[in-house]
Amino acid sequence: MMRMITGVVCRVRVLILIVASVLGTRSHAIDFVHEVVPILRAHCVKCHGGDEAKGGFSLNTRKLFLESGAAEPGDAKQSHFLGLIASADLDMQMPPKDLPRVSADEQRLLVRWVNEGLPWTSGFTFRKNSYVPPLLPRQVNLPGPVELNPIDQILLKHFEQAGQAPPAQVDDATFLRRVSLDLVGLLPTAEQRQGFLISVNANKRQDLVDELLARDVDYTEHWLTFWNDLLRNDYTGTGFITGGRKQISKWLYRALVDNKPYDQFARELIAPPTNDSRGFIDGIKWRGTVSAGQTVEIQFAQSIAQSFLGINLKCASCHDSFIDQWKLTDAYSLAAVYSSRPLDVHRCDKPTGEVATPAWLFPELGEIDGKLPPHERLKQLADLMTGQRNGRFARTIVNRLWAQLMGRGIVHPLDAMHTEPWNEDLLDYLANYLVDSGYDLKAVLRLIATSRIYGASSEVL
Repeated sequence: MMRMITGVVCRVRVLILIVASVLGTRSHAIDFVHEVVPILRAHCVKCHGGDEAKGGFSLNTRKLFLESGAAEPGDAKQSHFLGLIASADLDMQMPPKDLPRVSADEQRLLVRWVNEGLPWTSGFTFRKNSYVPPLLPRQVNLPGPVELNPIDQILLKHFEQAGQAPPAQVDDATFLRRVSLDLVGLLPTAEQRQGFLISVNANKRQDLVDELLARDVDYTEHWLTFWNDLLRNDYTGTGFITGGRKQISKWLYRALVDNKPYDQFARELIAPPTNDSRGFIDGIKWRGTVSAGQTVEIQFAQSIAQSFLGINLKCASCHDSFIDQWKLTDAYSLAAVYSSRPLDVHRCDKPTGEVATPAWLFPELGEIDGKLPPHERLKQLADLMTGQRNGRFARTIVNRLWAQLMGRGIVHPLDAMHTEPWNEDLLDYLANYLVDSGYDLKAVLRLIATSRIYGASSEVL
């Protein structure tokens, strides 16, 4: 859609002024994924996305787009690509004359997009992702030296390959404050601080981590926030007030106090043995007429995929996703596992005439028997989700725990687990460690918190 034009600069500027003058009056912020991406994909990506960058313009990422000089965030009048789109000159216009034009409404929307600062969803790219995340678990050979924490063994190699020295360790006072807030959400008392600082025990940091994780009540009350957010258990709006939402707080509190193994934890949420944990899959029953994407069945699909697999199905709940591989049928098939009635497929709130077939997202690991009643299908789903062949289950939660303690995931964003990790060995080692520990979440937290990288200075290298 874009290429450098060396002549007729004045005409281009005039056209940009014309396009920029027809701003819409809609008050909502631009929706990059649903409003802008379809236009760029239909008219621009063929020549300026993927491995193509004709005329020096690449749409693969926001950074590359800006580096090409095609757009000026916040200033449509200075954005060259808008003038090329609006041009009536057959030799200048983009897309070229033999391709469909960008409509006037679409042009107005692109002007708004630029003037609103060119918002771009984090991590989104038009480049076809060459990285294919493994589904099965992968064993990692530790590089040594063996006296180091396994995390530090992996990252020492990482630093060596990058030509950098590992960061220095923080002092004891900083470590004490950091680990206390991270593991139990409380500052140490004056007595605890003094005792830790004067101790000459060479293993006092490891011992401190053990002591903090053994404070079951403090640990639970702190980590409830993390799990309430992840499981959408903190919602207290209209649906809850009118009895359309059942919290799982008592079950969750007991599960954390008992350090329930994570595979059992997930199974009891996906296929609840009692009503105590059922609120997670039942979602929110809204009053009145709701969109197809707000039904409890679709909420189930979205919550299961996001919480346990790091997959965001919100786009695919309405239409085939523009930003990843998931299709409308994937979202509805997962929703149908839960549904107690035939589930009609809707695309953008309009019925397609199709009925969803119960299935889960990775049929290569096993299938759901659609002839079974819902509670039996949920048991099948729970077994498939937590089965050891599903490496994504463990990878997703250890990535979340790493992000909680370290500030950013090994895969980022956390709910885009199809994204390439910055260190695949580290992610896979932690996932295997979780499984080998009997799905002990505290064991993973201990491994991270006792590593040298956790106790390192946060200064930029």
